[in-house]
Amino acid sequence: MVSSELEARLDNLLSTTQVETVDIDIFAPIPARDECPICLVTLPLSDNYFTFFSCCGKYVCNGCNYKDMVTDMKKAAQHGLKCAFCQQWINDLKSIKSLKKLMKNDHPGAFMEMAFKYKDGNGVLQSDTKAIEMCIRAAELDHNEAYHDIGYYSQEGIMLEQNTAKAMEYYEIAAKKGSVHAHNRLAANLHAKNEVVLCIKHMKLAANAGNKEAMDCLMTVYKENKDKSLSKEELTVTLHAFHASSNQMKSKDRDDARAFNSLI
Repeated sequence: MVSSELEARLDNLLSTTQVETVDIDIFAPIPARDECPICLVTLPLSDNYFTFFSCCGKYVCNGCNYKDMVTDMKKAAQHGLKCAFCQQWINDLKSIKSLKKLMKNDHPGAFMEMAFKYKDGNGVLQSDTKAIEMCIRAAELDHNEAYHDIGYYSQEGIMLEQNTAKAMEYYEIAAKKGSVHAHNRLAANLHAKNEVVLCIKHMKLAANAGNKEAMDCLMTVYKENKDKSLSKEELTVTLHAFHASSNQMKSKDRDDARAFNSLI
């Protein structure tokens, strides 16, 4: 569990941000996501399909990474990962140094990346305390997924004391700040409490943003929901929005990258 100092920072973060976001409608449309800086196509929802590069602090989609890699497979096999944006070769030591430089400039993505490294012991000595400290700082710098992750750690009792009620508060902040994943977490928790109407509202927002998990859940809810809390018309509108958002995140290079990774 974290120290009393980090607990105090968490409490201050939660209370301060709740005040800051009190007037934000949690069911407002989710803002458009950032684009890959190379292909200018909207970044995928899952972080499995894009990479954060510490050399330049950019999120680059796997399609552009793959396209850059195949131009010189021999060098890629020899040197490892190269940033498709700034063309620097990356190794663990260089990555850590670059992250620390970005962190000095208060780059929220760098703190999130370092949180993952501390959590898994990837290139640094594993430390749950450091991991949650990095995540807190990313949240303080307004990284919406940092709020989601703190909520998840709280709900599951990972690094933090298990507290579902507090997790829901973090998810609500993350959702207000545009986290699709937070809407899914809220929907799952509301579904468990049989609060179907609110659950559907969160799933619709996530599906509208192109989240397949939410769209699949809505289809299941529609088939099983006897009181028709979700109408056929609502489902159809959401399905169209889902396809439109999904198409905005597609590209041939991303399809090629996914096909290549399936063979590895």
